[in-house]
Amino acid sequence: MLATAVALNLEGAPVSVKDEVAADPVASAVLGGLNMKNLLSAGLSAMPVDSDGVPFDMSHIYASGNIAADMTANVAAESTGRVLAVRLFNLTNDAGMKEMLSYLIARDTMHQNQWLAALEELGGPTGVFPIPNSFPQEKELQEFSYTYLGFQADGSAPATGRWSEGPSVDGKGTYSMRSLSPMGETPNLGSAKPNSGAQAEQL
Repeated sequence: MLATAVALNLEGAPVSVKDEVAADPVASAVLGGLNMKNLLSAGLSAMPVDSDGVPFDMSHIYASGNIAADMTANVAAESTGRVLAVRLFNLTNDAGMKEMLSYLIARDTMHQNQWLAALEELGGPTGVFPIPNSFPQEKELQEFSYTYLGFQADGSAPATGRWSEGPSVDGKGTYSMRSLSPMGETPNLGSAKPNSGAQAEQL
């Protein structure tokens, strides 16, 4: 449906429309980076590729084998998809495109709620997280389970917030914070192999 919508918008588009769209700096940048493959390989017809010309395949489908992880990934996917659809909605003046995008935005609303409902049915934040909840937390290095680590070069304290103070979202700990410091000896990476093309200082 999306590929066909793109093809229909490209088909017979007059130069005057392109010039009008090019007045917008974002749209102008897109037009300046025209994907010639769409013209040369498909004659401006619908192609099974994304907006960068990358063919659709299974790389954008996440299946971890953990239902909670997959539902969480689905929420993120629907969220970013809805953001894109909203941006496209705001970029077009075509009534037909707006109607189609409005439908897609509405479906993303449902899908986000659908996956969140599935997570709720699994037990919500306190039942589902951390994922996988089947791993005994006493086996993880609990010193860092709910510690917010700051990476400030000047050694100053990390910024405080909901993520660093109070009870954890999963209800299984209390947030704390500390500045990150080396936790081991200085690594000895050893010398490079002879005839490896390394600098003299590495041998």
